[in-house]
Amino acid sequence: MATSKEETTGVVITHEDREAVEILVQLSQDTRYQPIEEEDAAPSSTTLLQQVTKSPQKSCSCKAEEKQHSKKDDKISKKSTKEKIEVDDTDETLMILQEWNHTKPDPVEKIFSGDADVAELFSEPIKKQVTMSDVEIGQGRLMLGKQQVQKKMFPLLEHSEIPQGTGFHVSVYGPDGEVQTMKFKMWSDDIPVLTSGWKDFVRKYKLKKHRDFLTIWMFRHRVTRGICFAIDKTRLSVTGPLSSRILKAVFPNPN
Repeated sequence: MATSKEETTGVVITHEDREAVEILVQLSQDTRYQPIEEEDAAPSSTTLLQQVTKSPQKSCSCKAEEKQHSKKDDKISKKSTKEKIEVDDTDETLMILQEWNHTKPDPVEKIFSGDADVAELFSEPIKKQVTMSDVEIGQGRLMLGKQQVQKKMFPLLEHSEIPQGTGFHVSVYGPDGEVQTMKFKMWSDDIPVLTSGWKDFVRKYKLKKHRDFLTIWMFRHRVTRGICFAIDKTRLSVTGPLSSRILKAVFPNPN
C-alpha cells in the first residue's frame, strides 16, 4: 500500500503548519517588494514643487547681486569721470590768471617783431582758456565768444564782411608770426568760430587743453586790406577747467 511523503518521513504536517508556511511565504514576498529607503527614493511631488518654487528666488537673488554690482560699477565710473573734470579753484591759479589778464601785450611787438607794415586797426583782444572742444580732433574749430566778437571785432568789419552762412577765408598769424589760411564763420546758434585749418594750428603750436591761454586780435592787413587774426599763446600752471569763481573774476564777460 502506497504511503504519502509525509508518512514515509515520519513527520506529520498538520493544517496549522500549512497555514504557518503560507504566512511565512507571504511575508517573504511582502519584504521583497518593500519600498526603498526614503533617502534613496525618488523625490516626491511635494519636494519637486518646493524645488521649483525655490528656483525663481535663487534667480532673483542672482539678479539682485548683478544689479548691485552694476550700481557699484556706475558709482566708480561716475567717480572716475568726476575726477577727470575736476575744476581748478585754487587761489594760486586765480592770482596767476589775474596777473596774465592785466598784461596788455602789443601785437605788433608780440607777433610781428615790431614790423608795423603788416597790420593796422587792431581790435581789442579776446582772451580765453583753451578748452577740451578747442583741441578735439573731431571738432576742428576755435570757438569765440559771440558777444565779445560783436563788441570787439565787428566794428572793424564792413557790413558785407560780417560772416554769414559758410563764412569767408582769413589769414591767421601764430605766435611766431607764421601765417596760415582759415575760415571765419558763424557756427550753430550764431557762435563765431575759426575753422578749416584750426587743427593744423593746434598741432603746429602743440596747444594743450586747460593749460594754454590765448590772446586773439582781429586786424586789417595794411597791404591787402583783408581781414586777419593774430593769436598769441601763454602756458600757465593750471590743472583743469576753471571754477565759476575764477571765471567771473578773470573773464567777467566770456560770451
